[in-house]
Amino acid sequence: MFWKYFFIIYGILCLFIGLLKPPFIFNMSKFKTMEKMFGGRGRVVIFVLVWGLASLAVGLWVF
Repeated sequence: MFWKYFFIIYGILCLFIGLLKPPFIFNMSKFKTMEKMFGGRGRVVIFVLVWGLASLAVGLWVF
């Protein structure tokens, strides 16, 4: 029961981060490292959005 809420909230949070691109999150060292790994900020945004949609889908599927 806990997991469905976790996945839904996590998915919404990832979509919020991917769509609004808050600077206090994208300036973190973790996101800077991801930019180097993925080859740019645009690909990191796509990754975060896909991850958020996948998490939201799993949460709604379990729901």
